[in-house]
Amino acid sequence: MMNPNWLLLLARIAMSAVFLYSGLDKLMHWPGAVAEAQALGLPVPALAMASTIAVQLAGGLSVLLGAASRPGAALLAVFTIAATLLAHWPLGVDGPAFQRQLTVCLEHLAIVGGFVALIAAGPGAFSIDAARERRSIERVA
Repeated sequence: MMNPNWLLLLARIAMSAVFLYSGLDKLMHWPGAVAEAQALGLPVPALAMASTIAVQLAGGLSVLLGAASRPGAALLAVFTIAATLLAHWPLGVDGPAFQRQLTVCLEHLAIVGGFVALIAAGPGAFSIDAARERRSIERVA
């Protein structure tokens, strides 16, 4: 059986990748990102997008590095739920658009499930959180 710590590292890499990519993409394509927020009807689109980028990058790095990974995973889970409700909720949409939105909605549900599992299991031994814990134990001993 594979070492669970390697599996947790792989899970953290996989779960953080989409948020880090999306945050960087929005940052590099700022006008399009703000236009996306405007199209969703968000108030103060530039602030909404700046907040989105901050959450995606901070949460993504937190999960990737395993630094404050449980709060980072919780932040991204809440963000994913909010993004799903705001931008990908399938109800009220017909035809192929319904199928697309339902698929994205279910994919987001799976991502949230991964964050819940990470919160429950912790980041594993290959993380900044674990290194801090080891140092803390060594200081006490």
